[in-house]
Amino acid sequence: MPEPAQKIVEQLLPQVKANCAVADASVAGRFSLCGLLLRLRNLYKWENDLPPWQEQDTPQMLEWVSEREEMWEGLLEAEPQPLSLNGGEYDPFDAQAVNAHLEPLGLVYGAGRAGGLVPVFFLGELKARRDQDGLKVFELGRELASDVLFMPGLRQGERIYLRNSPFPYLLWDLLADPRPSLAGCKRFGLAAYGLNYSELLKEPSWQKLAPVLEGEMRAVLWHELGEAGDGAAAADLLAQVAQEHAGTELEHFVRGVKDLLADCGPSGRLRHIIDERQEGALGLYPVWLAGFLRLLFPESQIAVKLYAQERDWSAIEEVRDLGWQRATKAASRLQEILAAHQGAEARNLARQEVIEPLVGSRSPSQED
Repeated sequence: MPEPAQKIVEQLLPQVKANCAVADASVAGRFSLCGLLLRLRNLYKWENDLPPWQEQDTPQMLEWVSEREEMWEGLLEAEPQPLSLNGGEYDPFDAQAVNAHLEPLGLVYGAGRAGGLVPVFFLGELKARRDQDGLKVFELGRELASDVLFMPGLRQGERIYLRNSPFPYLLWDLLADPRPSLAGCKRFGLAAYGLNYSELLKEPSWQKLAPVLEGEMRAVLWHELGEAGDGAAAADLLAQVAQEHAGTELEHFVRGVKDLLADCGPSGRLRHIIDERQEGALGLYPVWLAGFLRLLFPESQIAVKLYAQERDWSAIEEVRDLGWQRATKAASRLQEILAAHQGAEARNLARQEVIEPLVGSRSPSQED
């Protein structure tokens, strides 16, 4: 790393790490115990430069987990602090102002809010930058600081950040999940990437995973582009719900609707998959679905199984359009309800008229 960049990192890195710890403390209680331990294991592996598939049930890791949880307990009431940089002070969420100092040096700072308005922070090296569909895409290489969420993509206004450093850990968790329900999709998707599912699990390597990581990161970009375009219709709705109903079932449901719009819109993730005939990304698409998005779009898994038998892209297009129409109608009705009702009344009406008709009485379990 060039000396000017190194000096900036020495100044900024401790501050970003401190804010990452605050972010982690605020989000830790939202996960199940299993889900939190999984994320802690991944964070430990990432910080120690271990591959995702290398398990570390060691006293050192357990001690590290205990220390991290103890640190979070002392930060439960803390807020992210302003960043001091080159003699100035910056709001920790003003990534654009901070990046004005960093980007000329090949560095990138990311900041935003995820579900329930929990903060997200990261700092890394800039791998590539390009303009696409009127947006600025920043692809990160090695990261120096990250929170426990490990979000693979983040859009902030006209900027999209793609994070190659934490992405393999998220992907491997999904591929190695022993539950059988999505095994067929994994086999088909990995075969399209030139890999045998069983052999990959037995003998994983960075070389084998390379084409999958490249293809799936491209799919992450397509989702973020879809969110900026076709999913933008839900942006104001989500902002309102996140403010008035933060952490509720309604907020989680609206986020699922937003993601369905981004994936199924006329220029969204599935549209790109279909147009570019990306069988690998198609096969693994249902594997990524979680929460209300999975409940809202069960046809995706069925569509992959049928495509594996018939190789008919028109059937995938029909399912894409079905998801688009479903999400559009749900967003429209929710807007009407929230314009006319408030508080518990709005949540109850949304459940009766929108949520239950689409997903029944089922609700996704706490994040796992």
